Amino acid sequence: MLANRCSRISRFDIVILETMITEEHFIRLFVKHEAELNAFALTLMLQPAEADDLLQEACIAMWRKIDTLENEKAYRSWAYSYLRFTALNRRRKQHRSPLVFSDQLIELMAAEGAEESDLAAAELETLAGCLEKLDGKQRDLVSRYYASRETTVADLGAELGRPVAGIYKALERTRQTLRTCIEGGLRASGFGI
Repeated sequence: MLANRCSRISRFDIVILETMITEEHFIRLFVKHEAELNAFALTLMLQPAEADDLLQEACIAMWRKIDTLENEKAYRSWAYSYLRFTALNRRRKQHRSPLVFSDQLIELMAAEGAEESDLAAAELETLAGCLEKLDGKQRDLVSRYYASRETTVADLGAELGRPVAGIYKALERTRQTLRTCIEGGLRASGFGI
């Protein structure tokens, strides 16, 4: 019975299924990286509205060329190159405006923005590893305190039955442990901190 169903699937159906998978994959990657792509677009344009337009244009171009993406790990640099080229193309079209960046400045800002994004990604990755290295009590304290923006040290002290001053000291020691761990991890990864 399954063989009969499979034999009725045409090549057209397979192309549609592949397109659907590609569309879903593209959307997942875009949503995962949208905040950093938006931040990168802001480094290339003068106004937030212009950065939004740039991101939309680049997104359309990326969608049309999704087949050029080699793998997920290359997505960020692949998307950055589309943003950079889209910004350069926009600049060429708007060359009469006195508020347009030069090609060299866009290239410089793109390079610096990419470096900053790499550092931010490394910091987040290192932070996750450092959080895993904390002992159970420290990890629980950090988790409880930072889980909600509304949690105060006094609330946490009451919840845990500990003095507020003790919670402050424990949080400060944990932050220092995390800071040391992150700095060491970033140095080991080749980021000069």
